[in-house]
Amino acid sequence: MNVFNRLIVILLLLAIVFVALVVAIAPIETLQLISAFSEWLHQGAVNYNTGSNWAFFAAGRVVVGGAIVLLCMILLWLELRRPRRKTIRVQKTTGGEAHITIDSIAKRLAYNIDRLPDVIKVTPRITGRARTMDMELLLETAPEIDVPMKTQEVLQVTREVIEERMGLKLGKVQVKIKHAPYPKE
Repeated sequence: MNVFNRLIVILLLLAIVFVALVVAIAPIETLQLISAFSEWLHQGAVNYNTGSNWAFFAAGRVVVGGAIVLLCMILLWLELRRPRRKTIRVQKTTGGEAHITIDSIAKRLAYNIDRLPDVIKVTPRITGRARTMDMELLLETAPEIDVPMKTQEVLQVTREVIEERMGLKLGKVQVKIKHAPYPKE
């Protein structure tokens, strides 16, 4: 989004410089040109509104206007939304402050959970909040596991790694299990 913002600002500044130069060099001619262009647009709109294609003109205005408004609202939402946290603050530090990146937390957790038996693959999705983090663990397991027992085992390893070893505060944890396909006989 930063590259897009810079590009828009650069283009707007270049347009403002160009318009300012044109108005400063030839103000009377510029105003006459703007007046003639406005009159041409007005006459065209009147012709379309009174002509036989007025319904197409009205539909076109709605479609183009709606698309512009929708695009502007999306860009405004992207500009105003808060970016996701990239680090989590460690709770158990004395005399200073430490932050751990969410990517590091995910890699360490995936490594520890992946070592459990019958776990084929794990993908942690971590959402950081002020002092805690919520987590969604996507597990791929062997097809013949005891789901409640494996879920409990994964939660235990998660709490041990996050709270005890890393000194972080764990919020809500969701475990989603997908079984690997059965072997073909």
